[in-house]
Amino acid sequence: MSDRHKTPRVFASGSQKWKLQAERVEKSEESLAKTPRLTSFFTSLNKEEIPQDPKKTTGDSTVNRDVDNIQDNPEGPEAEVSSGDTIQFSITESQTQKEAELSKELSGLKNDIGLWPVNITKEMIDYWAKKGSTELQNCDQVSLQNLVPQDQPRDTSNFNRKCTKNMFTRRNKSQETVNRFWLYFSPTTGKIYCYACKLMSTQNTKLSGEGFSDWKHASDRLCEHEISKTHLESVMSLLQRGRVTGRIDQELAMQEAQQIEYWRKNLKIIVSTIKFIAERGLAFRGDNEIVGSPRNGNFLGILELLAEYEPILATHLKTHANKGSGDVNYLSSTICEELISCMGDKVLTEIVSRIKKSKYYSVSVDSTPDESHIDQLTIVVRYMEGSMPKERFLTFLPNCDHSGKATANALLTFLGDHQIDIMDCRGQSYDNAANMSGKYKGMQALILEKNHLSAFVPCCGHSLNLVGKVAANSCPSAVQFFDFVQNLYPFFTASTERYGILIEKLSKKKSGQFYVLKKLRDTRWSCRAEATKAIVDGYSEIEEALTSISSDKEQKDIARTEAAHLLQKMSSLETALFAIF
Repeated sequence: MSDRHKTPRVFASGSQKWKLQAERVEKSEESLAKTPRLTSFFTSLNKEEIPQDPKKTTGDSTVNRDVDNIQDNPEGPEAEVSSGDTIQFSITESQTQKEAELSKELSGLKNDIGLWPVNITKEMIDYWAKKGSTELQNCDQVSLQNLVPQDQPRDTSNFNRKCTKNMFTRRNKSQETVNRFWLYFSPTTGKIYCYACKLMSTQNTKLSGEGFSDWKHASDRLCEHEISKTHLESVMSLLQRGRVTGRIDQELAMQEAQQIEYWRKNLKIIVSTIKFIAERGLAFRGDNEIVGSPRNGNFLGILELLAEYEPILATHLKTHANKGSGDVNYLSSTICEELISCMGDKVLTEIVSRIKKSKYYSVSVDSTPDESHIDQLTIVVRYMEGSMPKERFLTFLPNCDHSGKATANALLTFLGDHQIDIMDCRGQSYDNAANMSGKYKGMQALILEKNHLSAFVPCCGHSLNLVGKVAANSCPSAVQFFDFVQNLYPFFTASTERYGILIEKLSKKKSGQFYVLKKLRDTRWSCRAEATKAIVDGYSEIEEALTSISSDKEQKDIARTEAAHLLQKMSSLETALFAIF
């Protein structure tokens, strides 16, 4: 056995290589000649004869389909029955009668887009949406010859220009090569077409109709077309049309659809739960966010309750709950806040659209501190829907300044951000505070400078509250009476023992119903009526409770003294008259 490293290699000469190549080509042609043609398995629907030679002419154009092209084509001889043929076939043995009839109706199912009919049928759209378009692009070097039919004269200005393979790709901003999957060449007409627009677009353009062959301006026109609204809508419609049925990856598509439906159903339940809690002003969170814990709050608690009757939600909680951060489950407080924010934005957008539709509106603004001691500016708008007036709350704004100028600027900024014209405002209503109703520097004066038609009307509720408050303060006897009412409430509520004595006395009423003592507030005058009503309803029972406390030696001296003072005040005729009055 000789050593291959010492034996010199012998290379064939150039003529020998050509002879070997010729022999391989000849053997390949003989093998193909013995193989039955694909058309022998089909029955022609037309009277025309099927061309037997794969090298046939179409018009004055010849498409050379040599052996190398057949080897490069993974579909083999099947791809040979394509571009220039004008005959349709139907499978007689494996197809059902219904499929054969449908195949007769489809006149545009050829693999040459230039041979498609002008009027695209629904069946044809469904066929290509399900089948895909890999057979139509014809962007190989053999197909991309500048072929012009005999009945169309050559354009001498474009004589040296032709469709090139570079037209079927583009470079994005990252300098990556992206295929134009929607662009197809027709060897028959020698033009290019947009596959998606040809099937789905209702607008008649060259790329979706007769074909495009202006090679001089092809690059610019293709760039303009692929970013046009019509093209993008056609691509999305076509993808949606062939999403599941008939696809090669049908099982994957069905799994994707099932996943989408699974998450959509769960998200609907979660959104409905958030709406339910938000409408009632209930708390969302608890001490923790653990599914199964009795202290996880209203949101997770309601979902656990619904899961007992909804299998898909039960599966979701079992699979995705308590996974921690990084797992998508739509159960965390973060997603709750995001969904609430989305709902609020949607509601605000709807209200703003109705205000714009009504055109004219009036505005009411007031501020109040929240539980975090941040002053919130409230904006409320009144407008007409048909013949009915509507009043809608719009938003809370953090109020950093109580001056009329700052409040007016906050309102104008909010209206400007939502494209609500201040010139359409026909009324403004605030309280009687100087910063709101001031004649020169108040908010209403600054709004009137912008729009003289926005008439200022003081809030009737605030005005009536001020009238009652000032009228009561002008009478010393009334001031003393309400001071007694105010002192009575904290005396009993400051001690659970004293409050228990009061409830024990009130519960002995024959009716079985009683009013508890109320606290007075400065902002609402109506609370004084409720507090006085509670005293009148249980007048004798309250006296008995005060007597019991003042005579109880086990009570502290200061409590006994204060009870005796209140009892003396309550026993006076003046207090009884004011209470009834």
